[in-house]
Amino acid sequence: MGGKEIQGVMACLKSGWLTTGPLCKAFEEKFCELTGASYALSVSSGTAGMHLMLLGLDIKRGDEIITPSMTFASTLNMITLCGAKPIFVDIHYDTLNINADLIKEKITEKTKVIVPVHFAGAPVDMDKILGIAKKYDLFIIEDAAHGLGTYYKGVHVGGFGHCAIFSFHPLKNITTGEGGMITHHDDHLESRLRLL
Repeated sequence: MGGKEIQGVMACLKSGWLTTGPLCKAFEEKFCELTGASYALSVSSGTAGMHLMLLGLDIKRGDEIITPSMTFASTLNMITLCGAKPIFVDIHYDTLNINADLIKEKITEKTKVIVPVHFAGAPVDMDKILGIAKKYDLFIIEDAAHGLGTYYKGVHVGGFGHCAIFSFHPLKNITTGEGGMITHHDDHLESRLRLL
């Protein structure tokens, strides 16, 4: 944190807007520009973003959500908080990303969502995952907590037509002290997420 960042925080405090003010709106607009998403919603953390997205999609008890076997605990916590069951898929040992070739065998009639994780700035094989999601009518929530600045075939993560969750925890690519961002393209979902 340098002088410019400290001045920015002071300007925010003096503005009277501590949440959801013009700085949040400008930040959300920058994320739309970066990712190509139609909407961006700033939240208190990446975990909060995952929680809101699962609520926004009406995930409930008995639903199944496919996620890599190596992921951050909060993803699993939010899945189980909604009553759903995480279904683990092994990773590629060279990228530590989900092995998309193993996803199909885990899909059941209860599967609702795939949560690929772009690990440490390495993008997931989105072509395969998008193809699977389309074939089985599944929603994708990209865990892009480590994904700011990550591109897959020229598309920034979070710009693939479903949604993504970013994190601004101090260990991530940029920080707001804490915080997160949801990006997506759905008009109805936008209204629901803002309400939530």
